Amino acid sequence: MIRSIRLRLLVMISLSILLLWGATFGFTWWRTSRDINLVYDAELKLVAELLAVATEHELEELDLEDYQINLSESGYDFPLLLQVWSDDNKLVIQGPGTPDNVLTSSALDGYSDSEFDGEGWRVYTLNIPEYNYRIHVARGHAVSEALVSSFVQDVVKPLLIVLPLSGMLWFIIQQGFRPLRSVSRLIGERDYDYLHPVTAEHIPEEVADLVDELNALLTRLKVSIERNNRFTADVAHELRTPIAGMLVQMQSSVTGRTDEEREKGLAQINKGLNHLNHVVNQLLILASIEPEKIRMQFEVFDLVSVAEEVMSDISPMALTKQVEMELIADDRIELNGNREMLAIMLSNLVTNAMKFTPGGNKISVFIKNHYKGVELAVEDSGPGIPDDKKKWVFERLNRLPGETESGSGLGLSIVKEICELHQGIITLQDRKDEHGLIVNLFLPHLRQS
Repeated sequence: MIRSIRLRLLVMISLSILLLWGATFGFTWWRTSRDINLVYDAELKLVAELLAVATEHELEELDLEDYQINLSESGYDFPLLLQVWSDDNKLVIQGPGTPDNVLTSSALDGYSDSEFDGEGWRVYTLNIPEYNYRIHVARGHAVSEALVSSFVQDVVKPLLIVLPLSGMLWFIIQQGFRPLRSVSRLIGERDYDYLHPVTAEHIPEEVADLVDELNALLTRLKVSIERNNRFTADVAHELRTPIAGMLVQMQSSVTGRTDEEREKGLAQINKGLNHLNHVVNQLLILASIEPEKIRMQFEVFDLVSVAEEVMSDISPMALTKQVEMELIADDRIELNGNREMLAIMLSNLVTNAMKFTPGGNKISVFIKNHYKGVELAVEDSGPGIPDDKKKWVFERLNRLPGETESGSGLGLSIVKEICELHQGIITLQDRKDEHGLIVNLFLPHLRQS
């Protein structure tokens, strides 16, 4: 298999030229042979008819022998063979150079092919029933073939000039590949961390498609690397503080003078471990959000049943904190999406609402089906979020100033990413009647792939 595109193109184009040349030669030969043979056949018929008229005239004047003598002594070099036979198979008239044997075995009017003296002949037979004579006029195949060969050579000779010019194809193909070499040079000169799109001037359409796909790949790779770098930075940022705090508490527990001091240190270590576990889980969720992979796992499911499962899992926390939870939704609302990711999104929303809702208050989850999508809202009775911080809280690791509840600063960031992964919209608004925050989401009905 030829691996070089340039060489493959050269071979394919050269073969195409040869095939075209061969087809042209063959067609020209066939068409010329047919046309020349038609002309020669018409000539044979015309000569036979003229000979028939002359023979009838000589028969009427009873001068057939003198006509034969004149024909034989004419000295003309006839390209045709002429014979006139009587009904008793007697050769009455014979053209110059014509053999004594009958030119064809066919006695019917029309054309036939015959062979004698080692050559092929085209014969036209014409019967004269009034005088019981039969005329044969013949021409050798070699004559027509020579004429056809000469004509075809004159036509095809100019095409032979194209064959030496085929050497120019290599130069032309080399020039055509210059844009591709330019793109290869641009890519080869890049550093490993330079992932900006490739730009080159005067790129042909075929190469432009390749460059577009390459740029799309570079963009996806850049996004993936940025996600990994951000994840690494988040891990370093979030794990440093709790680990350092637990080391301090562990040291205090070891060096504590009383049981009370040691128990207090162990309690702080336990609290730090719980917080660390929560942070690690949130970071793992962020790391698992790969858009292309998750979109391939979309399915149609009941969002209401997912909300019920999430609230059921969080209910022990609600009982401990004495917070009431309610779900207001239809019996079944179907949505096309990633069930696991949307369950995580709902869990983060309800957990976040639980964290800021004082005991004795209520958290409400509303799910409403719309002809364009699903409207989802989580309402709490907490302090709310200032207007100038409503967009800011969706960024990673951002916590509200003065926040007393422990958190990773990743919950709403995860919610936003999952929402956008489903082409949804998320907004925050304050409750109008009392303190609290409402998180509104709209998730469109996506077509099944």
